[in-house]
Amino acid sequence: MPSRLQFVVITLLTLTLAAHAEDGKTLTTIAAVHALMPEEAARNHPVHLRGTITFYNPLYSLGFIQDETGGIYFKPPPTGAADAPMLTAGDRVEMIGVTRRGQFSPSISLHPDDAPRTDKPVVMRVVKLSTGPLPEAPLVSVDRINTGDFHDQFVRVRATIRQVVEHTDHRVELLNVDASSRYGPLNVILMCAKNQQPAVKHWENVEAEISGVVSGEVDERNQLRKATLLVATVAQIKPDLTAMQACFDQPSRGFRELLHYRPPQPGGTETRQHVSGIVTLVHPSRGGYYLGSPHGGLWVRTPQQPPVQTGDELNVIGFIAGGTDGVWLEDGIHRIERKAVPFAPLVRTTEKIASGTDFGSLVQVEGQLIDQFDRPSHRLLYLGAEGHTFYARLAESADTTPLSSFENGSWLRLTGVCEKPNDPAARESFSLLLRENADIALISRPPWFTAQRLRWLLGGLLALTAIISAWVLLLRRQVTRQTQVIAHQLEQKTLSDERRRIARELHDTLEQQLAGVNIHLDTVAECAPDLPAPVASALDNARAMLAHSRTEAHRSILELRSRAIEQAGLVGAVRESIDALQLITPRITLEIEGEEQRQSQHIEFQLLRIIQESITNALKHAEAANITVRFHFTQEELHVTITDDGTGFDATRPPAVHSTQFGLLGMRERAAKIRATLTIHSTPGNGCTIAVTAPTRPTSLHLRTP
Repeated sequence: MPSRLQFVVITLLTLTLAAHAEDGKTLTTIAAVHALMPEEAARNHPVHLRGTITFYNPLYSLGFIQDETGGIYFKPPPTGAADAPMLTAGDRVEMIGVTRRGQFSPSISLHPDDAPRTDKPVVMRVVKLSTGPLPEAPLVSVDRINTGDFHDQFVRVRATIRQVVEHTDHRVELLNVDASSRYGPLNVILMCAKNQQPAVKHWENVEAEISGVVSGEVDERNQLRKATLLVATVAQIKPDLTAMQACFDQPSRGFRELLHYRPPQPGGTETRQHVSGIVTLVHPSRGGYYLGSPHGGLWVRTPQQPPVQTGDELNVIGFIAGGTDGVWLEDGIHRIERKAVPFAPLVRTTEKIASGTDFGSLVQVEGQLIDQFDRPSHRLLYLGAEGHTFYARLAESADTTPLSSFENGSWLRLTGVCEKPNDPAARESFSLLLRENADIALISRPPWFTAQRLRWLLGGLLALTAIISAWVLLLRRQVTRQTQVIAHQLEQKTLSDERRRIARELHDTLEQQLAGVNIHLDTVAECAPDLPAPVASALDNARAMLAHSRTEAHRSILELRSRAIEQAGLVGAVRESIDALQLITPRITLEIEGEEQRQSQHIEFQLLRIIQESITNALKHAEAANITVRFHFTQEELHVTITDDGTGFDATRPPAVHSTQFGLLGMRERAAKIRATLTIHSTPGNGCTIAVTAPTRPTSLHLRTP
């Protein structure tokens, strides 16, 4: 019948069955239930059918029944219920229940929780009619099972039993059987009595034909995943020892012969091929090993336990997989002939390997290390020779010895299995999988004068030249600046010395002569007390003019000496002024607290004039016997205090002496210029204290005193 006609017939049958369900009629075949849409199946339509039980485990609420139209899951009655049947696979039963939505496809329920809410009680039961053989099961491949095409159906598969493990739930006698095939893994759950389990474990790594019900879980998108084959009895597993032995008995095929073999398309069937060789590399994370011979190599994928070791001589049977880009052996079963057999690698050049005839073989090749990259689990070496480049890395190794460090440019000899690049467009010709660190041998180190080192050397010389040039330029600027400072210092020293000399000349000549004139005038006044009034008046005027001249001369001397502030600073200038006054003044004491800090010349000059004016007033008007000048330096302020024990005055009402009044006014003006505070504390007969507080402003230029 043409496929289009089949589609029309099936569609009409489905619509007819759905119409019967909508009319409330009882569904009598499994195909009629499967034809319902999920929403329609959820309406709990009545079902009355006959079929054969293919799997039954009420503890896990698992029940499967099959009739001539297909198989389906049914939900058994509650465990321990009075009408709960005792069923086994092969029982012929009559079943009355209701439809339910199901997870992947519609199913049947015999559970009261799924009964529709009606006035009449709903009958839900299963009655055993007879016991007979299981239904005929079609032979399908494992990849078809995982598609969901045979969900809930009773099928047969051919697979290799890899591992048999007792189920963790001790309430039931179950075995978890891991199987594999050319088309992938298969999970099998086998209901097996305790006394039969040892026999099943002896079937590990044996190919068998397994009959069972396809079940599985669904994800959030209602897609089938983790397909499982439910097997009710051990009799449903038929190990094919004869066929497997026949595969081992057939002549071993050469690796190069297999390269031209084209395996069947997915879903097809074939027989296992027999090859023999020596294990050249084991790669557990990839699930297999490389098998080698003097004529080539082949990758074998197998979950067989325990794994083989490098050097084992094996006979292997398996399904050929792959295509035009390369072939390998899938689902391999091996038998160890001999252990630890020596195997010499094929000595090749990169040109020979790049031709493609040695992929899968254990080879030895030399190359120059171009670069290396550290990965989380291994170091990747990038090498080249004869115009070809390739990668090399350790496949998997239990060797804990750190990999030796090689300089780029070194020539290395490497031994490993040759593989094709993963990317056909890659510039690398091939890659090498190394077995252990010892597979890398150093032939020669790179010459010291490599292009990279030469670039570094030239770069270093250029950098050093730039640094020296910058240092010379900086040194020249510093020498120029220092020369200017020294010249300024010499100029200031010369000027200061000249001022000191002039001050000494004035003190030793003019001031001494004025002092002599004053003595003669005093003598005249004492010897002639009764002079005429005009003469006495002229004499008094002359004495007053002489006193003024002496004061101005003394001030000029102080002015000349005060230039030392540029060299010695404020404290030094005050000390020099005090030293100059020691000959004609009473005792003057200088006290310093804290670390001296230079200020700008403007501030120091104004403070010096305030101090000099205070000393002058104490000497001329207060007739003080002792004067104390105290400096107190802090990080924020400079405190200067001038204290005398003179006659004092009322600070709230300054003296009427013209010069004194203007002197105090001048001191306040000078303090205001530098934003300092000036306070005067004095009472008649108790001396005077003048305090100046100025904010510190450290100067940026400090000239050294020669």
